Amino acid sequence: MFETPQFVTGPFTPRRVFLPDREYGLALDALVKGCSDVLVVSSNGQKVLLGRRKVEPQPDWWFIGGRSKPGDTTTAAAARNVKRELGLEFPESRFEVVANYSMVWSYREQEPTDNGTADLSTVHMIRLTESEEEKDISLDPKEYHESLWWDIEEVLSQVDRFHPCLRNSLKSLKAKWAMEALESATEGDEDTFIVEKARLFVQVMKEAKSAAPSVKVFFNAEDCKYIPQDN
Repeated sequence: MFETPQFVTGPFTPRRVFLPDREYGLALDALVKGCSDVLVVSSNGQKVLLGRRKVEPQPDWWFIGGRSKPGDTTTAAAARNVKRELGLEFPESRFEVVANYSMVWSYREQEPTDNGTADLSTVHMIRLTESEEEKDISLDPKEYHESLWWDIEEVLSQVDRFHPCLRNSLKSLKAKWAMEALESATEGDEDTFIVEKARLFVQVMKEAKSAAPSVKVFFNAEDCKYIPQDN
């Protein structure tokens, strides 16, 4: 739970290959790409840094992150993506797995854009210190309109404003924290405290459970709303 272990069989040497747009588009038609995305969390655990993207497949508020590369652990890819996106460098050990998701998109940036794309994403969290929060963060203006620290509870409360995967990842983050609190409680000998933390963990795990195996929405860009679709 809350991990994505890597198993390497035999020697493996990554091949760093650049694909021109046409070849990359064909690859997107044939393959599911792996991504490592990140919930950048404030020091007090109450806010999350999101970027409002300009480009497909998700031109709205979203994780910091991007593609992983062959041979990467998910945390190594997360660290590289945060360095590329935010200009902040952190050791791989700072990134913790929150959840894994399958994502399917109607559109993509590469031609033909309406062929869409599919991802398998491991979402991580990194909790910044107060001094790290104060550092200058600048996202690529070609890809992002802006970045903003959002209150986690505010994101969770706005069902039709934020993508359901983003909201689910925050529920899973709360479940991860509840599990850590339960583990900490078991180190003591106060049974009442353990029961309290166990009940909280069960509650937030239920809340984090997806409503269906495939959750389908349509993004109304004009109203900036996510509209549920029939499964």
